[in-house]
Amino acid sequence: MTSVLIMSDLHVDASPFELPPGPRVDIAIVAGDVADGLTRRSIPWLAEHIRPRARHVIYVPGNHDLWRARLPDEISRGRDAAIAADVTLLDCGQARHVDGIEVIGATLWTDYAVAGPGHRELAMRVAGDRQVGMRDHRLIQTRDRLGTPAPFRPPAAAALHAEHRARIERRLAETWAGPRIVVTHHAPHPRSLLHGEVREVIDAAYASDLTPMMEGPGAPDIWIHGHVHRTVDYRIGCTRVLANARGHDTSHRRRNGEWRVELENPSFDPAFVLEL
Repeated sequence: MTSVLIMSDLHVDASPFELPPGPRVDIAIVAGDVADGLTRRSIPWLAEHIRPRARHVIYVPGNHDLWRARLPDEISRGRDAAIAADVTLLDCGQARHVDGIEVIGATLWTDYAVAGPGHRELAMRVAGDRQVGMRDHRLIQTRDRLGTPAPFRPPAAAALHAEHRARIERRLAETWAGPRIVVTHHAPHPRSLLHGEVREVIDAAYASDLTPMMEGPGAPDIWIHGHVHRTVDYRIGCTRVLANARGHDTSHRRRNGEWRVELENPSFDPAFVLEL
């Protein structure tokens, strides 16, 4: 059996986090958003806190990992930093094989069409609003096809989604005899959303509906994701969908000395381990 530790959205720059005592695992999979800054904070934290507790560490960058950076440049630096830290970085559909298990990973982003193609244009407009939209589109930069610095707007995120999705699909179309795990930061199905379904326009920035990939002949056994800051465990077709997100911890001591616990996701399990 291979032990697999699963977690995401630790946000250790906002509030410190330590793994509880426990046995060393074979694989630790972290599905994005350790901290703001892939090379400055996330990978160094994984090297210090997760690498000693796992034979293999697999990390998929989240949107927060790319804040205040230029996306392609930070990913390039992150790949070098991950190699130096002995962490496997899967950012755009690469695969890692461990103990007969294939792990395919990508940030994924979204196609903004989780509510249907007729709502896509509105969803992109809302997500890209410079006042109330996703902060990704104000805090991340990218480069255009000519390599010129450019703002990271929703069309750029949707283009990355299409690229990452195509690479995952190509991997899944290849024959593999053992268990298969797909890891993305963004969610692959609307059931992972806060209410278990689409209720708000901005939901399109958190999930896409990739049901065909989980019901097709190459469906992965497990799909792990983050981004939604909640715990999910459900099945679509042949695939079990899992998220174990810490989210934000705003616990604090009140003026009367009482410690007030405020956890965005009280269901987060820092010792959630699958045996495969």
